[in-house]
Amino acid sequence: MSITERLNEPQTQAMLHRLLDHAEELDKLLQAAHELPNLVAIAVDLFDSLARQAADQGIDLEQRAADILTLVKKLTEPQNMQALSKLVDHLPKLQQAAGMADELPNLVAIAVDTFDEWAADLKKEGIELEESLRNGIHAALYLGGKIRKQELDRLGYLLQSDVLSEPSVETVSLAGSALSSCRQGSCEHPVPQRLGLFGLFKAARDPNTQRALAFAVQFSKCFGGLLEEQHPNRPVTPPSKS
Repeated sequence: MSITERLNEPQTQAMLHRLLDHAEELDKLLQAAHELPNLVAIAVDLFDSLARQAADQGIDLEQRAADILTLVKKLTEPQNMQALSKLVDHLPKLQQAAGMADELPNLVAIAVDTFDEWAADLKKEGIELEESLRNGIHAALYLGGKIRKQELDRLGYLLQSDVLSEPSVETVSLAGSALSSCRQGSCEHPVPQRLGLFGLFKAARDPNTQRALAFAVQFSKCFGGLLEEQHPNRPVTPPSKS
């Protein structure tokens, strides 16, 4: 088939029409291709200039490129890709943690202000915080070197019991005050006082003595009930006759 016959074919003419429609764009591409060597030369000159500047600063671009390739190789290993995938899944939580880290200085400042205010309140009450801490640490170290484990166990049992409850401490305090008053009123008297049977009966009519006797009776009942709960059905041994 001759060239004239091929040019007269409908598909050939359609293709020529399309080329003519895009002739302006093809011309721009040809011009860009003509300028391509110049653009490549400019890019090469720019890269050389950057390489010289990096070399002047002691930076080995070739070594860094090799390090990047090594890093990419390690990152694309299957186990590392799995780890990175899990890390990406936790990015929202990491973002929250970063936000909390940004607020950390403010939280520390608030904590310091609160501590300073607490220390000032203690100082108003006559408590020197630094000295108290020093004495407390000294006391803890001293007791730690003096007390054995068995004694610590007994001390823990004492703290867990009702011996140090508020009513018990109040009762012991009242008993201590009564003992102090009794010593001042009787033991320190120039002539020790004596009390006979009739004096005992007379004292029993005193309201304060009656309250003390009622307390003693109530204590006996409560203590006996607790003994029965802790040690039930235990026979009472009669006192031996001498």
